[in-house]
Amino acid sequence: MPLGKVVERTTKRRISLGELKEYSKGIATVAEDVISNGTVLLPRGTELASLMSSVENLENTLRHWGIFSIPITLSNKLDVNDLEHMLKTAEANLSVIDPQLARETVTQVSNVYERITSGVCKPEDISHLAEQGRNLAKEVAEAPQVMFCLGQVRSWDEYTYVHSLNVALLGGFLASRLFPGQVELMESMSMGGILHDLGKARVPQEILNKPGRLAPEEFEIMKKHAIYGAELAAENSVTDERVLAVVRGHHERFMGGGYPDGLVKDNIPIEARIAAVADVFDALTAQRVYKPPIETRSAISIMLENMDGHFDPQVVRILLTSLGLYPPGTMVELSDGSIGIAVGARGNDLLRPEVLLQIDRTGRKVSGDMRIIDLSMTEGLFVERTLHSTGKFAF
Repeated sequence: MPLGKVVERTTKRRISLGELKEYSKGIATVAEDVISNGTVLLPRGTELASLMSSVENLENTLRHWGIFSIPITLSNKLDVNDLEHMLKTAEANLSVIDPQLARETVTQVSNVYERITSGVCKPEDISHLAEQGRNLAKEVAEAPQVMFCLGQVRSWDEYTYVHSLNVALLGGFLASRLFPGQVELMESMSMGGILHDLGKARVPQEILNKPGRLAPEEFEIMKKHAIYGAELAAENSVTDERVLAVVRGHHERFMGGGYPDGLVKDNIPIEARIAAVADVFDALTAQRVYKPPIETRSAISIMLENMDGHFDPQVVRILLTSLGLYPPGTMVELSDGSIGIAVGARGNDLLRPEVLLQIDRTGRKVSGDMRIIDLSMTEGLFVERTLHSTGKFAF
């Protein structure tokens, strides 16, 4: 949304007299003249807030005339600053990845790449980096809105290193959804994600950062990074076979034709199948020097179209149900007029995400304790429309 653009939100509904007191604390106005026997009892446009001190008398009067509900309008204008403020409020209220840990991880990945390129890398450099993945796994376990976390670090410039962080987070998260309770698998996925592109440190920069499609001979060099990475990890004290499977196998394709080993279906370790989905999803939705980011829905569509050939269908389905149709960071208006930010999806209902409430149904800003509504568990409440997404938060 261009800077300065205003989203005008207008909702009409009929409320019972018992709700007058609640709505008089918000931004509601009377939508139509309330008339009985030719007498206007409540003019159109009256702000309910102005009646707050006399709500009980008004309720009694309307009941006396046989009126038990009135039409109201909720009208609010939100500019980009309002929406950005809500996103920052959401970030402050959610259990998210420790930003210092994330920064340390990105810096550590960068340092290891430089050491490999310079030929001065030591075994403890890579083993310490792998251990950082274990720390990230603990964060994933404690941050149920991890999909929201990915958007925050996506704005950093160091793509190659941030990509490793994101694949570690997403891989660990997908493993936890596929195999609940298997903590060691989640740790191995996060460790493997951190190391998965390690071999790119041995690929020439002009190939890594080339805009557009690689020439066949360049692509053959690029493909070797999976082997280089597995060799580097194994030579430098990484012994976990699941971690090594991620590093070597994250470019294998479910129906064959991938690299470096051309494995098929269940012959591909599950860790590599999970990493393949995490790797491609982050690559599609990230901004690069040679391409803009693809929106989440488009990225998911691309992956679904290629699901049978490239990806394990079970892993893609878990990604889809975790994202829902309203990606984390999407500002949404609910059917009762309230406004919130989608922070993820827990169940299998793609249309009904978890929403961090920012403005309640009367138009008041939510203050105090954080209120996350799981729409899949809330009968009669659904997303009415989307209002705003930012590149920083929405994939």
